[in-house]
Amino acid sequence: MNNSDIQQEIALLSQQNAELQQQLSESSVRIAQLETELQDTQQLLQNHYQAEQALKDTQTELLALFNAIQDVIIVVDAEGRYLKIAPSCAPLLYKPPTEIIGKTAHEVLPTHLADSFLECIQQVLKTKKNAKIEYSLPIDDQEVWFEGSVSGMGENSVVWIARDISDRKATEAALRQQEIQYRSIFEAVSDGLSVIDLDTGKIVTANPAFCQMHGYTQEEFFYLNPTDFVHPSFFEKFGEFINAIKMGGEYHTQAVDIRKDGTYFDVEVTGRLLNYNGKPHALSVVRDISDRKQAEQEQRRLIAILEATTDIIGIADVNGNSCYLNQAGQKMLDIPPSETDKFHISEVVEPSMLDKFQTESLPTLLEKGIWSGESKLRSRSGEEVPISQVMIAHKNEQGEIEFLSTIARDIRDRLQIEAQLRQQAENLAQTLQELQHTQAQMVQAEKMSSLGQLVAGVAHEINNPVNFIHGNLTHLEEHTQDLLQVISLCKGMNLPEFATLSEEIDLDYIQQDLPKILHSMKIGTQRIRQIVLSLRTFSRMDEAEFKDVDIHEGIDSTLMILQHRLKEKPEFPEIQVIRDYASLPLVECYPGQLNQVLMNILTNAIDALEMGARKEEQPKITIRTAVIDSHWVKIAIADNGMGMSEQIKKQIFNPFFTTKPVGKGTGMGMSISYQIITEKHAGKLECYSHPGQGTEFVITIPIRQ
Repeated sequence: MNNSDIQQEIALLSQQNAELQQQLSESSVRIAQLETELQDTQQLLQNHYQAEQALKDTQTELLALFNAIQDVIIVVDAEGRYLKIAPSCAPLLYKPPTEIIGKTAHEVLPTHLADSFLECIQQVLKTKKNAKIEYSLPIDDQEVWFEGSVSGMGENSVVWIARDISDRKATEAALRQQEIQYRSIFEAVSDGLSVIDLDTGKIVTANPAFCQMHGYTQEEFFYLNPTDFVHPSFFEKFGEFINAIKMGGEYHTQAVDIRKDGTYFDVEVTGRLLNYNGKPHALSVVRDISDRKQAEQEQRRLIAILEATTDIIGIADVNGNSCYLNQAGQKMLDIPPSETDKFHISEVVEPSMLDKFQTESLPTLLEKGIWSGESKLRSRSGEEVPISQVMIAHKNEQGEIEFLSTIARDIRDRLQIEAQLRQQAENLAQTLQELQHTQAQMVQAEKMSSLGQLVAGVAHEINNPVNFIHGNLTHLEEHTQDLLQVISLCKGMNLPEFATLSEEIDLDYIQQDLPKILHSMKIGTQRIRQIVLSLRTFSRMDEAEFKDVDIHEGIDSTLMILQHRLKEKPEFPEIQVIRDYASLPLVECYPGQLNQVLMNILTNAIDALEMGARKEEQPKITIRTAVIDSHWVKIAIADNGMGMSEQIKKQIFNPFFTTKPVGKGTGMGMSISYQIITEKHAGKLECYSHPGQGTEFVITIPIRQ
């Protein structure tokens, strides 16, 4: 091989080498491209894996939510067939899930509700928009309300999510009922109510009372401004009213409003903030006080007259507690204005006039409604004020006394002018006073005498027929025994007609019961005779002179009269009476008046037990008698009631003092009893009592006067 061939070969090899280098370079580039593509493919695979894993996680979370949520979640197809149900909503379903899956709404629900469901599903699938529906289902014997939200899920199915809104429905119903109640109150209340716009000052609603008060209809008020019905003098106050309500405060004032006919009337206005239709408004309460204003004006006019007069003018309640005393009375009696309603009228009566006041003036006042005459008052400084007085008892429509009033004129000047005649007339006046005192006693004695005559007459009229009946009962009993023997004899004859009649009238029972009836009748007549005897003993009230009397008979007769109050009642147990009698001689006394004292004390004891007996003890009254120092007799009457305080005990014998409710007592019983024992019998009447330990009254009188 020559050199040329070798060079050609070398050139060919070089060319081949260059081509190989070119191919190798292209392969390297391709390999690099393939590596890049491989990396991209791996990244895509990685991203796909991650997306698939995230989708699985999301599905797991959604499935967990689907299974755990408390609302009803149902997947339903276009025909209303139940495809899937969230397990947690089973308690709220119409039926258990196993009975629903695969069935249509018409197979599960009432027809009207199934039709509504299908209509809602079709609307959602057609419009591709969500829909809401409210419905109720009977679950566990109660109506449960749901709010359903329906959303599309693919072409032929929807997701139905339902929430229990029974509580909300109940709340709404309660609110509606409350609104009806408030509306009825708003319409029925007698005060005028209106709601006012705080920006315009106009009325947005008003109740009938407000409209009637002003003479406008509610529709007319919508077109009125405040200046149309508020008096011009009170426009400024209306502005204050609006500003105060805007600040959240409450406003109260008195003003003058104008009616539709142009007349004025006084009103009392109260305003407060009110949220009305979501916006702050003013609630105005208006009360027509025209009558009250007129009454106040008349009262001021009357008081001006009363304060201007120089006579004493006073007013007291039915118990004698002062309510009003004019300036003349305050000055004359040395009573400061701050204490005109803090004293009893007996405190200003001159002590020497108390007896006349109790026995003449007050009884006449209570009986006839008016008393006039002369009396004496005593100022707090001790000055005696002779007066000419008129007292009036003011009664209501039912005839009950509501309050007492008096007009008294100071007659010291007149008495001073009559000083020269006073000495000559002193003896006559003394005689007249004694006569008046005697007259009062005679009136009291006449009343007691009339009562005694009535009781004695009734006892006499009852006694005669009762004695007749009681005397004939013995003969009736003998005749009955004879007839029973005849019946027994007939029984032994075995007569058929007699046997039939005996069976028809239950002869055996009659034979047994007839003697019992006769025995009961004898006991009854004996009881009536005892009652008559007690009435005759108690009727000694008409005896006006001293008599020798068995004290125990008087006590027993009084207890017999009060027997109906001692017996057991449905609301109160029997009152036990314990008699602890000593051996007493006959006592010289006024029997009727002493019986009156016993009646007052025993009646008060029964009242005290009925008003406040101690629950742990049976109510009882204990009566003890004894002889003291051979010259005195003591009668002690004690109860186991609640007792009385020291303050009450000090006033127990005061005229007109009573612890009983108004209308239950006059406050004169113990006062009269005290007078009878101390003045008529020269004895003592004492009261011993402590709270919670009962009360005891002790009468001590001489055996001989």
